[in-house]
Amino acid sequence: MDFFINKNSTLPILKMKLITDDEIDYQSFNELLQNCAVTFSMVNTENNTYKIANKEGLLIINENPNKFSNQHEFYIGYNWGDNDTNKTGTFIGEFKIDFIDAQCKTLIVPIKEKLYIHIEDSITKSEFV
Repeated sequence: MDFFINKNSTLPILKMKLITDDEIDYQSFNELLQNCAVTFSMVNTENNTYKIANKEGLLIINENPNKFSNQHEFYIGYNWGDNDTNKTGTFIGEFKIDFIDAQCKTLIVPIKEKLYIHIEDSITKSEFV
């Protein structure tokens, strides 16, 4: 999975859809997500150092793409900070979801494939004076 953003940009927001299997109903999944903490980390692929380590992520619950359907979509995301994209390169990103319940389980997302984040030079350069 690839995500592209320009150097020194804070948009677009990094957003990933959480896939729920058919055995989990909306209400159960929604309750599970009500008691969780989402963090985001990003590692440089060249030198294996963290550019971002465990910064607060976003949890977007109950996005319903079709108001006539009972299907709901859940997303996790990250709002880029001013210094997060100040260096070009390829990075690997991951979200950590800590469920705050009796078992204190943790889920690392994405599960099946890596999230490659490509920070690229922009053809324009703007400066605020």
